[in-house]
Amino acid sequence: MNSKNLAVPAIILAAAIGASSGLYIKSLPFSSLAMTGFRMGLPFLFFLPLMIKRKLVLGGPEDRKMILLGSSLNGLRMFLYVFSYKLTTLTNAVVLLYLWPIFALLLDCFLNKKKLKLREFLILFMALSGVVLLNVQKGFSLSRSDLLGSLMMILSALIFSGAMVIFKKVLEGYGEGETLFFQNGLGALIFLPFLIAELPGIPLAQTALGIVYGFSVGIVGFGLFFFALKRLSIFQYGALGYTEVFFGFLYGVILLGENFTLNIILGVVLILTSSVLSRFSGEKE
Repeated sequence: MNSKNLAVPAIILAAAIGASSGLYIKSLPFSSLAMTGFRMGLPFLFFLPLMIKRKLVLGGPEDRKMILLGSSLNGLRMFLYVFSYKLTTLTNAVVLLYLWPIFALLLDCFLNKKKLKLREFLILFMALSGVVLLNVQKGFSLSRSDLLGSLMMILSALIFSGAMVIFKKVLEGYGEGETLFFQNGLGALIFLPFLIAELPGIPLAQTALGIVYGFSVGIVGFGLFFFALKRLSIFQYGALGYTEVFFGFLYGVILLGENFTLNIILGVVLILTSSVLSRFSGEKE
């Protein structure tokens, strides 16, 4: 099996890991600033010795502006992402988060002067429809807190789409670990001090869970995401990423005893179908 074939199971596994993010953010007592410190600080510290050894802490001279822009965007979007989960429901957040593949597809077409393919847009729309069906039976809150959280997640999704286009370009010249370091670098420097300031007042067990969150999602999950992003088109990457929503609901059934409804069954079918179609569509490029 070549590396491109491995990209599909890699992104599905990454989605399974990423689906746990909301559970950590909603359950741990840390502020949004400190949780962002966990998420970005762990990957930064993990890869820092390697980057110092390779003399790539700032990237290559010709790539520094692009890397700085991507890292800045990712730091902002990560804080908005965490803050959104603190303010709104998991339902609202997960639906709005998955606007990003559509934003990314449109941005990629604009920047690379590619014509938007109707089948690509329809497949992404199918996946987004599946996300809505999975969540619609729970309703959408319009409280002030939910509205602010929803707006933050929309903005986070928009910024994330731009950051992914940038890091897709960065991956052409750097490895996945190096790109992961660049992605989290600036945000880690900003948010780690907030995490350090809150640690003395938090029980050790909850601090350990925060470390698990930063390591599993920030290093393992996004390492797999970048492995896939390097080998797949933005379109395939985005469409396959919708499986994260499926795993979120699977965890609900297994861990929380939630029951499947007709909406959930139809939503799962739409998401999985769009993921399969995205893979076959990519073979025709």
